[in-house]
Amino acid sequence: MENQPMIRLSRPFTWPKTFIITGLLVGLLLSVFCLVRQIAPARGQINLAVGHPQAPDFPADFTWINTPVPLSFQHQLKGQVVLLDFWTYGCINCIHILPGLDFLQHHFAGQPFIIIGVHSAKFTNESTVNNIRQAVLRYRIDHPVIVDEHMRIWNDYGVDSWPTLVLVSASGHIVGSVDGEGNRRVLEKAIAKTLQRDKANGTLAAAPLQLPREHAMLTASGLLFPGKVLADPRSRRLFIADTDHNRIVIAGWPNAMGHTRLIAVIGNGLAGAVNGPAHQAEFRQPQGLALDGNTLYVADTNNHLIRAVNLHTLRVSTILGTGRETFDFTGGGVGTTQGINSPWALAARGHTLYIAMAGEHQIWKMNLQTRQAHAFAGTGAEGLVNGSCAAAELAQPSGLCLHRNHLYFADSENSAIRVINLQTRRVSTLVGRGLFTFGDRDGPARQALLQHPLGLALLGRRLLVADTYNHKLRTINLHTRIVGTFLGTGRPGTGTPGGPLEFYEPGGLSVADGWIFVADTDNQRILMINAKTKSWHELAIMGLTAPRSHRPQQEVRTTGAIGQRAVTLTASSAIALRIDLKLPPQTHLTPGIPVTLRVTDGSHILIQQSVDPKGHARISFVFRPMPDQIKLLAGSWHVGVFYAYCTDGHGSVCKPSHLRWVVPVTLSPHGAHVLLLHP
Repeated sequence: MENQPMIRLSRPFTWPKTFIITGLLVGLLLSVFCLVRQIAPARGQINLAVGHPQAPDFPADFTWINTPVPLSFQHQLKGQVVLLDFWTYGCINCIHILPGLDFLQHHFAGQPFIIIGVHSAKFTNESTVNNIRQAVLRYRIDHPVIVDEHMRIWNDYGVDSWPTLVLVSASGHIVGSVDGEGNRRVLEKAIAKTLQRDKANGTLAAAPLQLPREHAMLTASGLLFPGKVLADPRSRRLFIADTDHNRIVIAGWPNAMGHTRLIAVIGNGLAGAVNGPAHQAEFRQPQGLALDGNTLYVADTNNHLIRAVNLHTLRVSTILGTGRETFDFTGGGVGTTQGINSPWALAARGHTLYIAMAGEHQIWKMNLQTRQAHAFAGTGAEGLVNGSCAAAELAQPSGLCLHRNHLYFADSENSAIRVINLQTRRVSTLVGRGLFTFGDRDGPARQALLQHPLGLALLGRRLLVADTYNHKLRTINLHTRIVGTFLGTGRPGTGTPGGPLEFYEPGGLSVADGWIFVADTDNQRILMINAKTKSWHELAIMGLTAPRSHRPQQEVRTTGAIGQRAVTLTASSAIALRIDLKLPPQTHLTPGIPVTLRVTDGSHILIQQSVDPKGHARISFVFRPMPDQIKLLAGSWHVGVFYAYCTDGHGSVCKPSHLRWVVPVTLSPHGAHVLLLHP
């Protein structure tokens, strides 16, 4: 790797012991005490710790993920060589090094070596345990992670940038550290040398520490962390980036209840870069989508590629990128000879494809005829600087929206919405103040605050914003420059049908024919919202299931279909399905992960809902059938409930679960209003 840009603070910042601080105050404090700058490329060697001091142990009461017990250098980690990864889950540089950590974990498998993630949050939203657990699942992190409350461990180790990696010997002494990207080979050599030396001096344990890991989730929607959605009213189709299933889902236009059928799945679910027919093609956590005629363009984010799907033949090809993360801040190359870096969002017009290049903090342009691509806006430095495209600084752009002669973009790490005038080629800022100023405030754009927005769409004369870390949809009036809340409470949740809607880190938006489609990423669903009435439904795609490669094969609590006696339900009012999950002893439902329900008659979806259980193992789903559904309700109901549960204690491991029932149903005006189900 080369020329790695990232955030570096000039000296450690000690967070207040009492953490009752708004995002704005945090931003002001950081801007006073810290200097933001780019870090130099990897030095090619580890920074050795002077005197090899004892590694500070972890606070005993901090929460752990991916381990059933808290870990300590004095006990479980004694004799283990430990690599600490200081990260925060919204940081693109932290995401970039995860494949390298996976390599090291497998390379040293069977030896007394362990990686421990220390999650030291930048954003307020990133400090919540539930959200960190979602990130661990999303990025398939196998190693233990400790939640660094108030950045206490960060300060104990004198860390000053994300990501920083600290190597600790088997005797519990700090060997050294490296920061930034591109250090995998340096770490590999340092780890091997440390293992060899510790074995020679007798401090190395005989075997590695064996720990269980979190398992991939099961969902009623058939989606896993969907990042973006694109609605095309002309062809009456929806395109969904089913990000963690490494595939693109094509569905028909939904009915008024949000129900539709699967048209096609592009990608076999495996992480890779294979081109070819839909069932053989591979992606690696795709995000942005753009449509041009019969070609669907895909930002294949973690492959560092732009892919094209021919919608006639459903064949996939690569049109831009080498498949390797590249730091080239100028470009000018053609097609697969031009390297790119974490493309996150796309927008197409004519023969031009605009690319939000999150990994290089730039906007790029690609000529779709010649396939030449080059940097269009941003120097590659991470910051918030307006002015000419050539001089502007951006920070992880992740959402795009074209409107007339303007290209709007969500500048996520700046918590900003910015715009490029395509005629003057100048960048300006609508909302946002910089890397460390964020919050949740409506009002005039100069005073309003967002928190890590990822998605944009045009809604009449307003810009609709997926204010991701505030769990809201916001609007910016393009004439008055007033920012308002459109939907969402500011708390992560699911909402209830017929009641207030809640989101959980929404990442993508598309507006068409009076409907708003939202990729409600951490709720594993797509939402369909009436733009005028704000009534809403979950998108339910008949025929869509998780790819075989993503179905957990072991340690998953599941059942075959449980036969139920025939029941007679009311045909004239709401029906409540009440389900007792009966969790194993000393476990609890995973906080923040919804319980999801799907009921079908084998051919049609009758019900699909998500609820936030708020810790209760007895769940109620309320179903109000539409008149045209009544005739479908009599018959055999195939009921599936999907959830996850964790072991109790500061250390925890969470597992997915799936329960199924088959219930013969008849209808009567005097039938029951409640259906009770239990394992």
